[in-house]
Amino acid sequence: MNVQELKEKLIQAGVIDIWWSIPGHFELFGIFWLEQNNDGTWIMYDQDERGNKYTIKIFTSEEEACDFFYNYVTKEYEEEKPYIGKGKDL
Repeated sequence: MNVQELKEKLIQAGVIDIWWSIPGHFELFGIFWLEQNNDGTWIMYDQDERGNKYTIKIFTSEEEACDFFYNYVTKEYEEEKPYIGKGKDL
């Protein structure tokens, strides 16, 4: 899948915007980020409220990055969904 397909799948899965930021869908306070580096590789990381970045994985292709990002983010979202808005730190 590519970035546009990833965006559509995340929206269809009902993952709230604050959980993800990808090229073409910038969410300033996103938890999980996917970006393309200057060398053409892709990086997935999470970012805390202070802007600290923690690399999750680096990829050589957009397809591999998007597939992994979708699976990772939807799994994390489903696990945390019962607690969203109930005072649990995410």
